[in-house]
Amino acid sequence: MGSRRSPVGTVLAGTYRLTRLIAEGGMGTVYEAVQVRLNRRFAVKLLTREAAGNPEALARFRREAEVTAKLAHPHIIQVADYGATDEGDPYLVMEYLDGEDLEQRLRRVGRFNLASAVRVVHQVASAVSASHSQGIVHRDLKPANIFLLDIEGEPDFVKVVDFGISKFKRANTQITGTSVLMGTPSYMPPEQATGKSNSADHRADQWALAAVAWEMLTGRPPFVRKDVTALLHAIAHEELPRMTDKLSTLPAEVETTLRRALAKRPSDRFPTVGAFARAFESAAASPLPASAAPGRTFGRVSALFRRPAPAPPAAPAPPAAPPRRRSPGPRRGLWLWAVAVAVPVAAGAAYLVHASGGPASVRAAIADVPARPPGADAIAPPARRAHAPR
Repeated sequence: MGSRRSPVGTVLAGTYRLTRLIAEGGMGTVYEAVQVRLNRRFAVKLLTREAAGNPEALARFRREAEVTAKLAHPHIIQVADYGATDEGDPYLVMEYLDGEDLEQRLRRVGRFNLASAVRVVHQVASAVSASHSQGIVHRDLKPANIFLLDIEGEPDFVKVVDFGISKFKRANTQITGTSVLMGTPSYMPPEQATGKSNSADHRADQWALAAVAWEMLTGRPPFVRKDVTALLHAIAHEELPRMTDKLSTLPAEVETTLRRALAKRPSDRFPTVGAFARAFESAAASPLPASAAPGRTFGRVSALFRRPAPAPPAAPAPPAAPPRRRSPGPRRGLWLWAVAVAVPVAAGAAYLVHASGGPASVRAAIADVPARPPGADAIAPPARRAHAPR
């Protein structure tokens, strides 16, 4: 920030009182401010002394003010004012954003589920499409420039910020030379990675957004190398790694869509960033691979929004069967039959003995009893009861 003392407490243009430091970077410092008359919160971006003395940096700062003010879109940060301090330092007054950027979120949670990634991509694509319709290419889409707001009823409401290195498609002059590297290496398309920033068109933003989507799903950008030179070479010349090698439950169409948006040649990508976002959303709703286990994070988008069905109630236990009466077994029936036969026979024998006067008469009487056919005294087994299936 040079030799400038802290401006906290300063009132800019008699309207915006700086209350606290929010963040600082190489080109500027951001403060929270309060509008004196209406007590509204704003964010004020103040250009550093060093940057203010650099004609190119000053031109980018003014461009950010002009571009952002021109793009009145719900997913693009709004600019309220532009001016300079009493010392001549330029400042930009923007809406105050309450939340965190995507870079901070990914650092905190690791990665997003598919439905959340689709929501973010859809909103960013909407914002960037609006800028493209005005002939403006962002050229620096990355997680740090995608802000997620805390709005009731709107989870992860997106605001795209920092159009400082944006490019006017029909601009008569260029801020940078044809071989100057512009953007953030991990999210640069091949045409920017090879130093051809001024030849980059709207399809460069599509590549960058696809790289952000890749990182949201996997936890890392498409290409990761130890140094910038190796990273830029990989982006320009090496093949993409396989996403589904580690995410087997991701619909295959999702990777196919991202690989097209990340094509080396701009002509092989989708015609517009909106077409990419629609294809990404459609791919996310594709059927899961047959080998995917149910209930995993990367399912269909519709399944990710649906609550799991409650477990069905347990079936009531069947009522206890009434105790069965035990049927007489074969031995008990045989004993009863023997008693029934023996009693009259014994009575008859006693009468004969009494009448005839001796055992000889008894033997003669027994001999006169007709023989029963074979098997006539056998007891049939109890009949089996049929059981209806329960």
